[in-house]
Amino acid sequence: MSLDVERRNGVARPPGEPAAAPAGGGTALPRLPGRRNPRWIALGVVALCLGALLSYVVYAHVAAESTVVALARTVYRGEVVERADLTSVRLSGGGLPGTVPVADLERLVGQHAVFDLPAGSVLGAGSVADTAVPAEGRTAVGLRLAAGRAPQELLLPAAPVRLVALAAPAATSGVQDALAGKTYTGRVIDQAPGADGASILLDVEVDEAQAATIAALAAAERIAVVRDAGR
Repeated sequence: MSLDVERRNGVARPPGEPAAAPAGGGTALPRLPGRRNPRWIALGVVALCLGALLSYVVYAHVAAESTVVALARTVYRGEVVERADLTSVRLSGGGLPGTVPVADLERLVGQHAVFDLPAGSVLGAGSVADTAVPAEGRTAVGLRLAAGRAPQELLLPAAPVRLVALAAPAATSGVQDALAGKTYTGRVIDQAPGADGASILLDVEVDEAQAATIAALAAAERIAVVRDAGR
């Protein structure tokens, strides 16, 4: 004959026998859950906030990056741009204005450099053109403009401009000036500040038939440049 025996806390107890009372003769009380430490809760909240802030910083940094076209080799003015001349560079912090995205790299191959493009520099918009500069039937003219006679910040390469002939000096104002007020269209090739720090040295492409007149007006300091809408 076998007896069923229950085990409680590792001690065999025959069936029907009442469980032993807890030490001290008292009734066993239910175990209360541990009290949560408010310091650990605060540390958890801080950790969550720091994690969210770090994620935002990483996202903002990646979103602000852009890949643009740069020069792997120097291309001189008028030369044809080859694929080996171009490379890409990643810019952070929103990049630079007027740059060419790397997605447009292939369309630049076969075009002509508008001005000298040094190796390692970022390619700017308007730095290359479909035709050589100056194009057939066009002439490049150099101008030296006094302060206030050109919108310096807007004279970007390939920008369309008008050259306005100014009136002759007061000493010859009695002579009829047929050129005063005439305008000539052109496109900016390049610009640089003058040695005096106030004037502007500007290279423009103009119609071949008008080049001599424009050069004479420039020599007499009778040219002002107006930037027109366009690139």
